[in-house]
Amino acid sequence: VAALPGKRMTASNGKWQSTLRSGLARWCTTVGSCSVHGVHVERLRPSCPLLLLSGATPGPFYHSHPHDPSQFDHLHFDMASQVRANLKTVRDILDALGENELPFHLDGGCIERSRRHAQLLHWVSNRGQGFAANARVTADISRAACKELGMGLATTLATFETSGNVSDRRFLIETFAMFGLEGAELGQTAETVRVDLVSQFDAVDEESSVYSVGGQRHFMPYVPAYAVCGPADLALFSLSAASGERSAPRSGEEQVHLAIDKLLRVLSTLGATFDGVALLWNRVADLDAHEEAVLMSRARRGLTRPLAEAVLEVADADPNSHAPDGTPLAIEYIVVAQVPRRRAGSD
Repeated sequence: VAALPGKRMTASNGKWQSTLRSGLARWCTTVGSCSVHGVHVERLRPSCPLLLLSGATPGPFYHSHPHDPSQFDHLHFDMASQVRANLKTVRDILDALGENELPFHLDGGCIERSRRHAQLLHWVSNRGQGFAANARVTADISRAACKELGMGLATTLATFETSGNVSDRRFLIETFAMFGLEGAELGQTAETVRVDLVSQFDAVDEESSVYSVGGQRHFMPYVPAYAVCGPADLALFSLSAASGERSAPRSGEEQVHLAIDKLLRVLSTLGATFDGVALLWNRVADLDAHEEAVLMSRARRGLTRPLAEAVLEVADADPNSHAPDGTPLAIEYIVVAQVPRRRAGSD
């Protein structure tokens, strides 16, 4: 279900997930669903390679984690500038696709065609002038900026209200985008291919996900995007520490670790691994308390492969749910992972 830019959509992660599904439906067919360890999993089958982006924020893409606010002090923080910066980053990530090694062929016009039909989603903060005012600026600026950037036929799937932004609390918007690389062959091998902004760093240690930029080294738990290709399905699902349980730990950090455990268990049952995860959205309550656990826990457990990711603080109007026993949930995951195909209707 598409939404007009600036329309407040208030529900739990189900609304975020259904909006993501509606965007994927442009290029994917639903081929089944199943319950895995208390998690409802939808299977989607792409008809072409897809490019799934991390949430774009106004700052430099490669920066330190945990965050160093001084790396963003030079930016313009007015709402219009933030919207333009995010959309330019979205465009730059798509345009960088040709600089990366891909297992499928892109013809000369594929990127331009894909750019025109971007699928966008904005998470707009209720800070600053408030959600309604910030969303109006987002809608007004987006229309003109998309045309200027060659995304004139872009679809805005939704504009969701959030509170803080993980990169810097001064940021008032994070923008997700995805592209179908229509006209490109799906490919013979199922892969999730890391896509980097190659011109924006000097070197990268992919094993540790540490990027060197201008003499500084930055640990990055996420990458600009993943290209998903080949004969495989996409599993779309959400989970939390309470999935399939009556309760959850009170500690936010313990909930993060339990959510990671459950994610790995679901993937294993689907015949996949963490290497198949392409996209992860984190809905976080009280970002000040839980930011470090959300950003660093996977790496501390040896899961250093970065994802296309967004970390958002939920607003009071759209809170995380509770465990059945009433325990508040500090984090909820929304996941897109590549998994082996099953025959349609077999789930």
